[in-house]
Amino acid sequence: MLIADLPTAPWKKVGTDLFHCNGKDYLLVIDYFSNYPEIALLTSTTAANVITHVKSIFARHGIPETVVSDNGPCYNCREWQQFSMQYGFHHVTSSPQHAQANGKAEKGVHIVKQLLKKATDSKSDPYLALLSYRTAPLECGLSPAELLMNRKLRTTLPCYTETKQNMVIQTKLDYQKRKQKRYYDKATKTLSPLAKDDVVRIQDQNAWSRKATVLQEVGPRSYEVRTEDGNVLRRNRRNLLKTKEHFQETSCDDAQSKDALSTQNSTPELRSTELGQTNDDAIPALRRSEHHIKKPVRLDL
Repeated sequence: MLIADLPTAPWKKVGTDLFHCNGKDYLLVIDYFSNYPEIALLTSTTAANVITHVKSIFARHGIPETVVSDNGPCYNCREWQQFSMQYGFHHVTSSPQHAQANGKAEKGVHIVKQLLKKATDSKSDPYLALLSYRTAPLECGLSPAELLMNRKLRTTLPCYTETKQNMVIQTKLDYQKRKQKRYYDKATKTLSPLAKDDVVRIQDQNAWSRKATVLQEVGPRSYEVRTEDGNVLRRNRRNLLKTKEHFQETSCDDAQSKDALSTQNSTPELRSTELGQTNDDAIPALRRSEHHIKKPVRLDL
């Protein structure tokens, strides 16, 4: 038996294959170093669809140096050759009628099929089953996730994980955040906090039309307010303008009566307009300015 060369780092060499399970087609990409599997549900087995999902996986973990596959139609085509040249990885195919040459992907297909079938039979979450395999320790004592990402993934099982904090990186990240805050605060104004029963105006599409009163602060700079028609809304402090107006909440009956009165008052005006009668005492329409526009003097050449 020929032993495949073990990569010196994770995600430098991966294997890929297609498989069919429970009436659906899947794509599998597995790492040779960590045995970490990635699967994707396929709507079709065309080369374009497979390449799209492979690109998504490569964007998540990086582009490997070598990709091993069989001679399937989606791998043995011009689109895949152009894809390998564009992304800069070496494509290795196995011999026809010899699936053992792509043994890593074949073994990964067998493991993932068993996980999906058991999850379907037990009516459990298949993603949790896949997560359990990724976090299960191998013979070397580390899980596929630890070998690939150098960290332990959190699962539904309670466990104690001691995280190693890099103080140098933590200091740099904290300095970057404080620097961003310093530059952002140069062009901003600090808004005073609101108290309960403060009367405010709510910003709606660049207009402070609705009046409301503050009920409580539900989060940092986030308040619950009640409008005059009784609706309770949640707005950020930037969208609330404190005023010295008086707040009067109207009930549904009062709103309906006001609507009825406005309808009755507007009816005679509509009828007089329909009959062609005009009112000379009507309030003139407001204009922006009474300044007369002077036409420009153009130079005639």
